[in-house]
Amino acid sequence: MSRLRFGTFLAPFHQPGQNPTLALQRDLELVEHLDRLGYDEAWIGEHHSAGSEIIASPEIFIAAAAERTRHIRLGTGVTSIAYHNPLWVADRMVLLDHLTRGRVMLGCGPGSLPTDSAMIGLNPTDTRELLEVNLDIIMRLLRGETVTARTRTHTLVDAQLQLAPYSDPCFDITVAAVASPTGPRMAGQHGVGLLSIGATLTQDGFDALARHWGVVEERAAHHGQPTPDRGKWRLVGLMHVA
Repeated sequence: MSRLRFGTFLAPFHQPGQNPTLALQRDLELVEHLDRLGYDEAWIGEHHSAGSEIIASPEIFIAAAAERTRHIRLGTGVTSIAYHNPLWVADRMVLLDHLTRGRVMLGCGPGSLPTDSAMIGLNPTDTRELLEVNLDIIMRLLRGETVTARTRTHTLVDAQLQLAPYSDPCFDITVAAVASPTGPRMAGQHGVGLLSIGATLTQDGFDALARHWGVVEERAAHHGQPTPDRGKWRLVGLMHVA
């Protein structure tokens, strides 16, 4: 049996009115500290409008954090892939995979703040639909396929990656889930991990765990994927460490 692994899922939150420059430096110092303590991984969120979660690009933050750390794995928690061209999401993650020598992970989600999506003309229903479409394109690109596709927000013409991932065959990819079965369905379909953000956050999130894993297994079998590995299932719970 493999050992229990530990990580942290950082929005991160900052009280409005703090110096944002210093707050970001403290975030980097925290990841350095987690690396020294032996934490396995850190997930960094993407937000654009609340004023309290001030990292707009987890990829840029990860690039800075990777230069300050040695062992900890760094993931986008999550990249709101409905907001982005899926080709550039895949391309940036491959670049980070090389820069970090395989320490990067891609977490995918629709985006949690309606105020983020509203600024680019999308509503929560749109972002969930785009999540499914864009994840399929990203997985195809990472497999080395050439993709021509039209989504609601982007058009790809003979799109392909110029580099293969550093990790063999690819870096870890997870799909976020809270209570709905959307994330588990996509995790099972594509044979990727599940990131249960609401594992202990709400009663609904906790109650959904067993049902979600059943959906992952059912979708994996339906799409001919290998039996899902519970080692790729991450459960996020609130903790106070003092």
